[in-house]
Amino acid sequence: MTGAREVKDHPMSVSQANPDQLHPREGDNRGCVVQIGPARRSEAIQRLVSTGAGNDRAAGRRFLHYARTNDVRLDGLWSWLDGDGLLRFSVLAVPSPGRTAMLFASHPRAASEISPVARLIDHACGHVAGWDVDLAQSLLEPGEMLHREAFVEAGFIELAELSYLERPLSRSNTPQPPRWPAGTRTEVYRQERSDMLRKILEQTYEQTLDCPGLYGMRLTEDIIAGHMATGTFDAALWTLLYVDERPAGAVLLNPFPAHRTVELVYLGLAPFARGRGLGQQLLRHGLSLLTGRPERTLTLAVDRQNTPAMALYESEGMRPIVQRVALIRPLRKQTGRGRK
Repeated sequence: MTGAREVKDHPMSVSQANPDQLHPREGDNRGCVVQIGPARRSEAIQRLVSTGAGNDRAAGRRFLHYARTNDVRLDGLWSWLDGDGLLRFSVLAVPSPGRTAMLFASHPRAASEISPVARLIDHACGHVAGWDVDLAQSLLEPGEMLHREAFVEAGFIELAELSYLERPLSRSNTPQPPRWPAGTRTEVYRQERSDMLRKILEQTYEQTLDCPGLYGMRLTEDIIAGHMATGTFDAALWTLLYVDERPAGAVLLNPFPAHRTVELVYLGLAPFARGRGLGQQLLRHGLSLLTGRPERTLTLAVDRQNTPAMALYESEGMRPIVQRVALIRPLRKQTGRGRK
């Protein structure tokens, strides 16, 4: 971790990342943004997870327990204080490998709360840009309209509605073996093939239907770093595909041992290899790699507008379990190729 990303966590310090927010603005009820340290962390987290439909204290304790056991950074926690010093809303920015950060924010419960939550989100984005973060992102439930409006007002754009799919992994649910046409071969990824992996991924991003709005926003090296940091990286579960010795595609799988699941991190084909049934064979190949492993499920997320991919995954036993709306905000101008 670079020094620029080290943020001191004082018990209750006013953030200096955007000093003009130390003073009230007209119509904001004399509110201001403060950075939260241990002294008021529990209170701030309660505001963060509150939906008005349950025990905020219990939900806050569960969140803090999860953060401790999973090494989730909490130095990117800010709150909005009203004119009476009451903590009203919170936002948490969690940086990830690959120069991204996931943002979590309080749920506005009325239209009047959208702007203060948006200013809080905007403040957090301005701060994490100094942590060597290029892209901020958030995942919301489809029905959270006020929540969505707050992020949009803070400069986020709606990227896609994602469908999360799941498939049981068991002896009674074994996949069909891949049937490779003549001229195709697979190769297990190795570190010395990193340049080839980058080349293949960049080809698969061309004319993609899966979150096309991400194309060109990130360097491919950062995307790969993010993939490797998802769950537990195991090179034996990363496969490169060639057609007549031309780089043609890849399937990347990462296990989550603590949750007994495997995530399909990425599956893609170069334009010349599409429409030939290779996507199904590549998916079946990936599923075959999971035979005999201790994990119980395979999961993945896919853009719901990517109808060919949705049809492919469902044909191999993947079933939708939940939907989320993905929003993103670039934090600096990008010149590299790549996507998610």
